[in-house]
Amino acid sequence: MKNERFCDCYVKYQRYVIRIAYEQVKDHEAAEDISQTVFLSFYQNMDHVVPGAEKCWLFRCTKNAAIDYIRRICRKPELWMDEEVLESAAIGAGGSVGLVESSMDTEDLIKRILSELRETHPLWYETVYLICVEELTYEEAAGRLGVKPGVLRSRIYRARVFVREQFGEEVCLEN
Repeated sequence: MKNERFCDCYVKYQRYVIRIAYEQVKDHEAAEDISQTVFLSFYQNMDHVVPGAEKCWLFRCTKNAAIDYIRRICRKPELWMDEEVLESAAIGAGGSVGLVESSMDTEDLIKRILSELRETHPLWYETVYLICVEELTYEEAAGRLGVKPGVLRSRIYRARVFVREQFGEEVCLEN
């Protein structure tokens, strides 16, 4: 019964899921990967999805998975795509993804930002490095630094303000 329901939904909605993902990320291979992730999640959570609401669940999950994919790209400079593709993906995600002006070399800008933080505010640098580069959760980073998560959030906020002030129009950080 479960397999039959899954197969029916897969046949009906697979093309639509890929299309929604593609509209968000503008990369066919990534859209197919997102589709596979969404359908795997659907299979694992199918018992919790109300019969008849599969389409809505799949489409919402696809949109969320595409946004997560875009955020992962923006966190890892080595995965950043051509800036034109990144901009169109950000527009598809509602413009909430951090973008760098097309004239700037992204990796160079990130190195400059981290270097400036390290020289002027070592605590902020350490916090940003753990959260953004090592991708630790706030709780993990707070534990490693021996501070409360609220203190960590405060440091991240201050570091973002500092980066905006120092680098101005070169970078737009997501809030």
